[in-house]
Amino acid sequence: MSLGNFFKNNLRTICLILLCVAIILVNFFVYRFAMDMIIVVLIVLAIIFKKQKEFFKEWSIPIALFYLYEFLRGRAYDIAQWLNRPLLNDILITTEKKLFAIGGDIPTVFLQYSLSNAPGGSFLPNWYDYILFFFYMSFFWFWLVVGFVIWRKSKDMFLRYIYGLVGFSLFDTLIYIFFPSAPPWYAAQVGLLPPLQRIMLIHDYFSSKYLGFVSTYGNNDFAAWPSHHAAWPFFAFLFLVGVFGKKALPFVIVPLVIAFATWYGAEHYIIDSLAGFAVAGITYWIVMRVGKKKA
Repeated sequence: MSLGNFFKNNLRTICLILLCVAIILVNFFVYRFAMDMIIVVLIVLAIIFKKQKEFFKEWSIPIALFYLYEFLRGRAYDIAQWLNRPLLNDILITTEKKLFAIGGDIPTVFLQYSLSNAPGGSFLPNWYDYILFFFYMSFFWFWLVVGFVIWRKSKDMFLRYIYGLVGFSLFDTLIYIFFPSAPPWYAAQVGLLPPLQRIMLIHDYFSSKYLGFVSTYGNNDFAAWPSHHAAWPFFAFLFLVGVFGKKALPFVIVPLVIAFATWYGAEHYIIDSLAGFAVAGITYWIVMRVGKKKA
């Protein structure tokens, strides 16, 4: 076989391998983003399963759109400031207190002062902090792994899943632009709440900090409502049940524990998570009806 024919017959495989190399190099020398290495693993698995042609065809556009979302989300607050959009802060605290107050405090304050020594200045994690950190970090890879599993099972469901997730994520950037929202830790910094710590970020977990895993151009501290920490894993859970039935129900623990970790860690209010669950549920309802023929 000539060199030209080799490249022609293996073009998609070569492109995927080059993409893997590019992602790895970028992770080492430009920025680090937990999702990137998961994409590399999925590409390798696709090549192992000899599904590189299908992977290249069906994953390329969604992955590109996801990076577009990350780019826009990372600049959403800059655009909001340019448009003179006010930062939502007091209204989130007021709503949280009205709906979920525990002893006069919002749940995040109650949880931290009941379960953690961090607000008092202790930076030694509890045993359950390690569990919560694991789930918190699974936010970055759970939806991708679920996408790969669904892709192997049903191409139709995969397309509904991946374009639904990327679609609502892109739509939510408009909310982050026009209604930038502050998380509890920021409200504490400006004196609207008692002192709080970002527990998922301040401790050393498994010999590394959260920021050691994730440091990306998509960072935006004021994209709290709706919470994608709730929306992405819950959307993935809904599709797992849609594809695999009742046996996938135990996976509901993933979005629930991730959401709890964000409340405990002062990253989100409960109302942020409920909005995220709602976005995921509505999107699931919509995408499952697109192209469906009436009986």
